[in-house]
Amino acid sequence: MSIASSPPRTPEAISGYDARWVRHNSERQTLILQAAVALLEESSAGTDVPVHLIAKRAGLAKSVVYRQFSGREELERRIRSYLVDDFARVLDAKLDVSDGSVREILTRTIRAVADWMSDHPRLVEFARTGPTHTGDPSIDAVSSLKLRMSHTAQELIASIGQVIGADPAPFASVPFAVVTMVEGVLATWIREPRPTRSRAEIVADLAAFAWYVLDGAARSIGLVVDPDNELTAVIAGFTTATDS
Repeated sequence: MSIASSPPRTPEAISGYDARWVRHNSERQTLILQAAVALLEESSAGTDVPVHLIAKRAGLAKSVVYRQFSGREELERRIRSYLVDDFARVLDAKLDVSDGSVREILTRTIRAVADWMSDHPRLVEFARTGPTHTGDPSIDAVSSLKLRMSHTAQELIASIGQVIGADPAPFASVPFAVVTMVEGVLATWIREPRPTRSRAEIVADLAAFAWYVLDGAARSIGLVVDPDNELTAVIAGFTTATDS
């Protein structure tokens, strides 16, 4: 009895198989990362969660975890990247300049930071233990997130400056200064055994401080902005004045 040979696989079939395999691995990696984050949230033993527990929570064999990541160090870097990417998406939404006044945008963004830092202290602690998967290996994940948010804010300011015909140079250091201030103040506040100020109060204070810095930079180039006016209306007003 002869055994019929399988027909040769076409490039399209190979490409489709490879795409499915990549998607399968990506889904498994996401399960593993989500399981690790959940265990970090629950752990009372610091930031060292055993791999076998991560595998069990993800519903996978321990060997599968080791096939998806080259080792413990890569796994931890990928967990930090997952945390940074997930939180950065939240902050990007809060920084939407098409909705709200400057004060509202600052307040809701800082509130999101305060909520994450105070509600997820173990995740913050873990993020401070080392770098992300793709970031600068010399800085921890929290620092990577601060740089990322500073860059996002710089791009927003530059875009607004271009629209209204204003020089963004005086604002160059503002985003990093504000981001660093917010993270530092919140980190100190969270560590206080008995904080004298509520979360709402510390958020309001930081939003006010951030506005003072922005307002000072704006006034240095002759721009006076009402922080309680809708930002889109403020931009439209400056644009009209520039065009006239």
